[in-house]
Amino acid sequence: MSLTLRYGDRAVTPLAGETVLNALLRAGIDVPFSCKAGACHTCLSLCIEGNVPEKAQRGLAAHLLEKRYFLPCKCKAVSDMSIAPALESDLVDPALFDEPVAAATCAAASAELPYPEPDPELWAELEDGKTVRRVLEDFYERVYADPLLSPFFGRVTKDRVTDKQYSFMKQCVTGEKVYFGDRPRNAHHWMIISEALFEHRQALMLQALQAQKLSPGQISRWVRIEEHFRPDMVKTEVWPRRVGEEEIFIEGFASETLMDATVCDHCGAEIAAGTTVAYHRRLGQVSCRVCASGMPHTASA
Repeated sequence: MSLTLRYGDRAVTPLAGETVLNALLRAGIDVPFSCKAGACHTCLSLCIEGNVPEKAQRGLAAHLLEKRYFLPCKCKAVSDMSIAPALESDLVDPALFDEPVAAATCAAASAELPYPEPDPELWAELEDGKTVRRVLEDFYERVYADPLLSPFFGRVTKDRVTDKQYSFMKQCVTGEKVYFGDRPRNAHHWMIISEALFEHRQALMLQALQAQKLSPGQISRWVRIEEHFRPDMVKTEVWPRRVGEEEIFIEGFASETLMDATVCDHCGAEIAAGTTVAYHRRLGQVSCRVCASGMPHTASA
């Protein structure tokens, strides 16, 4: 039996095993999201009608449960649902305050933080970077196995992210200009990272540092470098990328006419050259005509 998800004036039929969030994105509906793992709560939405699975409400505050909020990224529909975006006025627990207050937001930093003061002696102590490489390989093994952090790395390989972080750490520690990628603010601009999630990440790094037998002093000096960039990573809303003085938002959908044929990122169907498609600016995913309609595929589709 096909189910229907209603979001504003759109109707979407989820595919077998598909989360509500992925179904809405497949149909080109601009829903805010970040981790897709239930950690950041960016996709928090209101269920106006329908049944919400218990798993989709785990970790939500009591006042949100009472209002029937849920996490679309953790929800596989079990009935028809009518869904609406979260209301800012609902997000703060009224029991905590004598008077209503607005939900807190985090203003984007005006500029990227500079590199920290280098510590070239640390690099030498860590076998001229050999231990750094082992730490990062250990760390990303843990990250890619972690249910809260791994969804942030779905489009990049462990080897790629390890190599980039190695170059970044080398520049931070030695002061040598060897890193040419984005610094933390731009690299994480779309990631909604809470203080709790950042602490979770730091706990995994501590495990890797200890597993590679760094001394307490060396661990402290390593962590000092990472903590330097905390303000460029922890936030409650998406930040734009900064290129010089220009701010660029790469969220939501845009349309483009294909110069070459491609395939749908959701069902694998071919999309002919010359077709105008909607694509997600950050993910780069496109939907074929049927997937974008939100309706189920048929033999003749």
